[in-house]
Amino acid sequence: MSASPFRADLRVFVEQRWVGLADLQGLEREYLDEVLQQPRVSCCSFVGGFFIDVGGVAFSDEDSVDEFWMTWSWFFALDTLLDGADEAQAGPWEESALRLWRLGDVLAMEDRSASGAPTTPRVQVALHPFARSLARQGLEFLALGERLLAQFDARSPPVPAPVRLEFERALRLPRDIVERVAAKSGA
Repeated sequence: MSASPFRADLRVFVEQRWVGLADLQGLEREYLDEVLQQPRVSCCSFVGGFFIDVGGVAFSDEDSVDEFWMTWSWFFALDTLLDGADEAQAGPWEESALRLWRLGDVLAMEDRSASGAPTTPRVQVALHPFARSLARQGLEFLALGERLLAQFDARSPPVPAPVRLEFERALRLPRDIVERVAAKSGA
């Protein structure tokens, strides 16, 4: 099997729908308002991830994304593969056992549930373009997170410290891993 064309979009769950990063620009205050209206703000209040289509077939969608910190497992796996490893694992959703293999310049992927049952078909994409796409979106997401956190300073009344801490935990994800993947993939 050779590399197939792909599309990967980082989306965030807002107002009961999945919204791409580009559609969130300028809506930071509205997003904050929505999260702050929840009875309890926790890590589960921040959901998003990569919606990936390979060769016209969904590889991941709303059923296989979770909290933002889980999405970041893609970058740790890609970093390992870009360093020359043959295989890596990621966990972009709660019951994921995503395996990634490097086959030269091709990336093969297959996700299985925690029980070992396949949840996706095995697909292949070009490694560097795929890593580059995810890294660019990861950097965009980090910029969005900084804009969201900057909104806190202007809020009145002030956001309670425990709630702000949940936002910071959800949105201040490791920048260095995304920058490494970006550099290694040519982003």
